[in-house]
Amino acid sequence: MPVTTLRLSDEELRRIDRLARKQGVDRAVILRKAISGGLREVQMEEAVARYQRGECSAWRAASDAGLGLWEFLDELRGRGVPFRTDERHLEELIEGPG
Repeated sequence: MPVTTLRLSDEELRRIDRLARKQGVDRAVILRKAISGGLREVQMEEAVARYQRGECSAWRAASDAGLGLWEFLDELRGRGVPFRTDERHLEELIEGPG
């Protein structure tokens, strides 16, 4: 596994160490969990923003966020983001074939 370096404030390091002691794990375990969870949230925020700007479909945004479509739609609802629809497509569905 590659190694990287980052700078943390004394307070951040104390909080990480305190949590590591409570969980009985090494500081590195807490940092990996925090980075993984934070990365998921950053990916979600980016996917939602791209969807809101109309740069991608809900399906593409869901895939980019690592979620299924229904999970992503639930996430949108939870964030108060309306589901975008293509009016022409909806009209075709309502009018039916022919």
